[in-house]
Amino acid sequence: MKSTRTVGLSFLQNKIQLAEVEHGKKLTLTCLAERDTAMDFSTAGTTLTAGHPQLANFVAELRDLLKQNMISPATISFALPPEPMFIAIIPADPGLKGAEWTAHLQWETAQYFPGVSPKEFILDSHRLPLEGSGTPQAFMVAIRRGMVAFLQKVAAELKSRMHIVDVDQFSTEKTLITNYPEILEHDIVLFCLRPTGVDASLIHHGQMTDYRAFPSDGSVDPRRSITAYLKYVKERYSANQPAALLLHGAQVTQDLVVGLRGETGIKQTVALNAVRKLPVSDKIYRPYVKESQRFAAAIGLALRT
Repeated sequence: MKSTRTVGLSFLQNKIQLAEVEHGKKLTLTCLAERDTAMDFSTAGTTLTAGHPQLANFVAELRDLLKQNMISPATISFALPPEPMFIAIIPADPGLKGAEWTAHLQWETAQYFPGVSPKEFILDSHRLPLEGSGTPQAFMVAIRRGMVAFLQKVAAELKSRMHIVDVDQFSTEKTLITNYPEILEHDIVLFCLRPTGVDASLIHHGQMTDYRAFPSDGSVDPRRSITAYLKYVKERYSANQPAALLLHGAQVTQDLVVGLRGETGIKQTVALNAVRKLPVSDKIYRPYVKESQRFAAAIGLALRT
């Protein structure tokens, strides 16, 4: 079996995080790297196009990062913050399929962006498993075509091609299920800490079934958002206390982890170890391995083929 290597990129705290995974007889994390960037997808994402003036500088940043780490990827995947995208959980009539389902997604998008043609967005959806007699639901994500064109042009300038564009919280799902297989039969709550807020998800039977974003200007203690989401999950799903609470992203400190463990009573409250079950090359910078939760979204993309 011929091995291949895949690259995932994420963006936290004005930095680019890069992860490369080799897919062969076994998975191996072959590179973790990070550098500063002037690109801020949270604020610029809705204005991006293939001709955007920031493109040349962003390409130069990525080219430098790839060159320093001697990487020439055939494909590049991007994990982006949620701000420039539309993410929602919507009712999903099981009778709607194909063109009818697409038309329904376009209608949903138009309700949130009046005056903007739904054709300006690329739409994706994932129907959620139905348990009991509730209403069927689906995740939907809408991303502006201009931003996708921008990323495609970036990849082309790097002599590569764009593979996947995903929300950073969604990208981390693959990292979680790879590294924590023994707890997937239980409910898990996953939190991404970013300078612009907290993203929260419920992982049920190994699959993300709920998502909420808690925007912030950085002045709000993330514990408030985490506590609010745990209360929401209990009320909405009549759920028992989750078996684990996992944190990734920026500023996940040991003090925060210990404090949440005491406040929530969830003993398995930890910073997500993104390499817990993943073999790691000896060439990788050890401090990055110790801080792997910061690379969780990039690693999740690199794990996907």
